[in-house]
Amino acid sequence: MKHVRLFTVASLAAAALLVPGSVAAHGTVTQPLIATVGTPTSGNNFVISLKDSTGAQVTHVDPGTYTITVHDYATVHNFHLFGPGVNQATSVDNPEEATWVVTTTDGKYTYMCDIHTTLMGTFTSGTVVTPPAPKKLVAQVGPKSTISLKTAGGARVKQLTAGAYNVTVKDRSAADNFHLTAPGINKKTGVKSRTTLTWKLTFRAGAGKYRSDAHARLRGTFRVVPAS
Repeated sequence: MKHVRLFTVASLAAAALLVPGSVAAHGTVTQPLIATVGTPTSGNNFVISLKDSTGAQVTHVDPGTYTITVHDYATVHNFHLFGPGVNQATSVDNPEEATWVVTTTDGKYTYMCDIHTTLMGTFTSGTVVTPPAPKKLVAQVGPKSTISLKTAGGARVKQLTAGAYNVTVKDRSAADNFHLTAPGINKKTGVKSRTTLTWKLTFRAGAGKYRSDAHARLRGTFRVVPAS
């Protein structure tokens, strides 16, 4: 009985060595990864996926080197994979079979069709640091002869910390506009139009100002200080 048990263990170990992709890569997915766009029966179907060799959808991998077997069945789609250190794509016009060897690092990766950008998916590798949510400001010109730049809480802005901001612009005047300038930023609304919109801006350290281009007396200044 002892000899039979040893033979069985040895046979299973040998079989594992003979099956490609049977060992998990980095403990998260099994190689190779399988990239597909379209389907074998109808190449131009709106289908795109990235799976491991067990058929599981890839949502996260450890940083490392991976072999990707690409099945591009389409003549109107392609498979484009990009992210930190990776940028690989098949052609759009012709079906294509390919093998890519890619090395992922910490970050987010996207695969998509370059023609139909809603045909896409994502996965992460290693540790992904989520940037802080943008802070909020409110810029307003009008009604009448008024202009301001305030925090979401209503305080007039005299100093900002460098970083990302969503600026809600309320142009309530048909005789003035809101013109915002700062290092790397030059945004303005139209003088004769009323509008409400949002600017997504990244403020860098330095001097900033806002004004109406129609009436120079409507203006304000602020400073942007480096983030600590």
